[in-house]
Amino acid sequence: MKEFFANKKALSITVLTVALVAALAYGSTLAFFTDYDEVENVFTMGNIKIGIDEPGWEDGDGLDLVPGSVRVKDPTVTALEGKSYMRVRMELVDGATGALITDSARINLILDTLFFDKAYGSTTPNISVKDVYSTADLNALVSAGKIYAEYNLDEFVFAGIEAGKPGVRYYNYKEIFDADIPDVVVLFSNVVIPKDWSNEEICILHGSVYTVLPNGTVEVTTPGSGYKIVLKAEAIQAAEMPDAKTAFAALNEATGVTLA
Repeated sequence: MKEFFANKKALSITVLTVALVAALAYGSTLAFFTDYDEVENVFTMGNIKIGIDEPGWEDGDGLDLVPGSVRVKDPTVTALEGKSYMRVRMELVDGATGALITDSARINLILDTLFFDKAYGSTTPNISVKDVYSTADLNALVSAGKIYAEYNLDEFVFAGIEAGKPGVRYYNYKEIFDADIPDVVVLFSNVVIPKDWSNEEICILHGSVYTVLPNGTVEVTTPGSGYKIVLKAEAIQAAEMPDAKTAFAALNEATGVTLA
């Protein structure tokens, strides 16, 4: 376009020079040649949209769990519009106060109840709500490659813990989250309380204050109120982002998050 415009300008100057000589010779009216060009562009804003739900979770599924309890808990994120980099933020909070849990023993036990079944959604899942599982049973399924402990390692990577908040964890989706496909991913699929967990482990999980008597009996002095797993899906547009590292750094800045 620049080259074309320059040529048109040069042609106009040449014609004007010839016309000027003719005007001086014959006294005729000078005609001025002009040039004009215009570019008009339309700008629209790209949009991204995601959704998160738990199709297999029913109201009341989290109540009165005991050793041996198995539940389907399947946080599922769907790409609804556009292409983005997506992550899931998991907050572990106390069931009564809503405060972030800071006790590392309790956090670790909560994480130890989470599993992703690689046969999730099939008619023959590896983890069945009709069965009970020991710690050894679950470890064997992990070793056999049938389930993953904590989260779906095929599609997510653990990104870190929020600085100063040990109960807040981030899991980044490995690829660009694309609504054209559309992408639908599950972070984990089940909550399982191993049947061989001790009373002390259950007390810690529940948030109860307890003492261990000389005979080994666990006595609850202050009952706990359980815990909540709060899951939030976050996304940032993939457009103009050279890579995932840049995108997630920008998302951290936008949300005021520093990872430890």
